[in-house]
Amino acid sequence: MLRRYLIVNGATTAVLYGAIYALAPSMKSLDSLRASFDGFVMQSPVLGPLLNKIILVTSAL
Repeated sequence: MLRRYLIVNGATTAVLYGAIYALAPSMKSLDSLRASFDGFVMQSPVLGPLLNKIILVTSAL
């Protein structure tokens, strides 16, 4: 019973980690995604000041 649990648990963990690794974006696409998000947010008259205020409050903690 324990051996079956360990085999199933190990196989499931390997499949989940493989799926996460396969679906995770590369660092290059993360940089472009961050740049486009920053451009969108900073050009917005509502979201820009709100995001700046959130960053200032959390950096003060």
